[in-house]
Amino acid sequence: MKFRIKEWIRRYAWAEVISTIFTFLSGWASSGITKNSVAIAYAGTIGAAAGFYGFIFIRDIYNSYLKHEPETIRVKILLVARCLRNMGFEFGLAELLDFVVVRPFCLLSGPVILKNYFWGILAGKTIADIIFFTISILMFEIRKKHFHWF
Repeated sequence: MKFRIKEWIRRYAWAEVISTIFTFLSGWASSGITKNSVAIAYAGTIGAAAGFYGFIFIRDIYNSYLKHEPETIRVKILLVARCLRNMGFEFGLAELLDFVVVRPFCLLSGPVILKNYFWGILAGKTIADIIFFTISILMFEIRKKHFHWF
């Protein structure tokens, strides 16, 4: 179990840091455009997803290219397709629930409950992350058993 926790931290930690930065930046930017808290919550959700998946995708593709040193466009396309398949399996269910219900609810209710934008967003993001990573880690472990990594 100790090895798995280290593996999960290596897999998700930097993506989560980037996601957190994107959450605050997109929420802050949208609050300058609108005062609609639902729109701000969804902007934070979109920013979080862009930062998180962008980082995972770029890192996974980079590592795959280093490992396989693809020389043809066909092999490059195959590696990208495998990366997208793996990410879809690992994050699909968690992201669907996270994007549609969990994260917007948490980002919307956090500042209202705590009466502070920064701490409310941070608390909401943390709760949403716990739910998201519980599902994602389960799917990651299943994926490792049933799909080739790269």
